[in-house]
Amino acid sequence: MKNNKIFGLFALLAVYLVATAVGILTFYLLNPYMHFLLAILVSDVIATVVVWAGGLIVGTPSIYDPYWSVQTVIIYLPLLFFFNNWNMFTIIPLVIMLLYSIRLTANFIKGFHGLGYVDWRYDMLKKKSGKLFQLVNLFGICMFPTLVVYSASIPLFVYASLPIDSYSYLDLIGSFVVLVGVYFELIADLQMKAFIKIRKSRSDVIDIGMWKYSRHPNYLGEILIWFGVAFILVIHNYQMFYWISGAIINLLMFIFISIPMEEKHMLEYKPQLKDYIKSTSPLLLLPRRKIKE
Repeated sequence: MKNNKIFGLFALLAVYLVATAVGILTFYLLNPYMHFLLAILVSDVIATVVVWAGGLIVGTPSIYDPYWSVQTVIIYLPLLFFFNNWNMFTIIPLVIMLLYSIRLTANFIKGFHGLGYVDWRYDMLKKKSGKLFQLVNLFGICMFPTLVVYSASIPLFVYASLPIDSYSYLDLIGSFVVLVGVYFELIADLQMKAFIKIRKSRSDVIDIGMWKYSRHPNYLGEILIWFGVAFILVIHNYQMFYWISGAIINLLMFIFISIPMEEKHMLEYKPQLKDYIKSTSPLLLLPRRKIKE
């Protein structure tokens, strides 16, 4: 059953339903005694532990993979019910973030082949950490991304709590930036799929579309999404500028962790990537640089 895709997806769904229920229940129990953002944080952490424990039960750390892509929507949607704050300004970000979650979850489902599936990064961490892997799994694979996404999502959570007469059409600028980010990710995905169909070997380096001007246009889209989320609130009230810190943390994670780790891994089987790295911008869509001989 470990390599049965349908069984694996149902197992993941069961774990996520339990984690969601536990998270929502925890929030309702804690909210009377603390600020709602802190109650969300504690609930989010507990739900993450449930997902991690579910991974131990079913035998794969990859069970966490969809969590960070659905985390914001799973929290934001109940918040709209909690604050009874349904209006055009709060619904538009919800719809756009749903599109974001659906795209990432669909990508995960497509690449998921059963509970025996393990991301290459987790294999690498397991080899390095040995007997300490489950601690690395809990705090590195699960908890760290949860906290990054939580910090980047705070502007949206605060936005859901605002009084209805305080919203402005300027707030839609942030939603537009989020939509642009989702669009960038979708186009990058489609171009990568088209390249995979025509490449001659796994060692070939993509050189079409957005990938010709950025080594990671999908990450660029992701970064735009979280800055857009911040802008929804910050443009609404510039005095809350400090909530953009989550988007900045997310940016730094991509620059100093995700991109170096991924490129180091790809260099093992893509020798031509070295020239691609020298000539192509890591994130921004910029003209190619000439490689000095």
